[in-house]
Amino acid sequence: MDTDQSVNTTSSPTETLPRTRRPEDRAPEIARAALELFVTRGFAATKLEDVAKAASVSKGLPYLYFKNKEELFKAVITEAIGGPLAEASDMIDHFQGTSEDLLRELVLGFRAFEESPAGGVVKLILAEAGNFPDVARFFCAHFDLRGRELFIRALRRGVQRKEFRQIEDIETTAIILAQPLAMFSVWKRSLAPYDPTNTLSSDQFYAAYLDFIFKGLRP
Repeated sequence: MDTDQSVNTTSSPTETLPRTRRPEDRAPEIARAALELFVTRGFAATKLEDVAKAASVSKGLPYLYFKNKEELFKAVITEAIGGPLAEASDMIDHFQGTSEDLLRELVLGFRAFEESPAGGVVKLILAEAGNFPDVARFFCAHFDLRGRELFIRALRRGVQRKEFRQIEDIETTAIILAQPLAMFSVWKRSLAPYDPTNTLSSDQFYAAYLDFIFKGLRP
């Protein structure tokens, strides 16, 4: 009898946890469910009711956190990109290797993000920017500039340590480094599957990209 009571006591919290989560804990789940649907179905084709079903919440719960689909879109961007950007920034703060290795790690980190399910958010943002300018401004102010700043910091580090040549306009150079990565991600998820002449692999692209930029940055 005592043994049975012990088992019941220890298992009960685990069994009831999903039913006792506070309401504020559900917003990230809703955003993650929306991210998957927005990427796979498209933003316009996804209804908030579809998101609620995918998140296993009541049909009206998304409206408790997000007054409209546009606000949910912003939460999706935050959920998808906020974490990777913070991790990359922390890596730069504590990186001990050469600036070339640092830049390589930044690019490989983008590749890991781009190849994850969340990576489809880049194409989604570009596709919907004209339809939702407020979302586009939100992305630029809170995420695009932060991503660009990662490259600026890596470039400045390399110049200061004399591992990279002197760069007259680091801010513009950072844009030149960042944009091909974003466009490759979009191309892979849009035109590449329909191009009969396409034989380019991700390995080939990233190897050629790194070779190209390092030859331009080395003293």
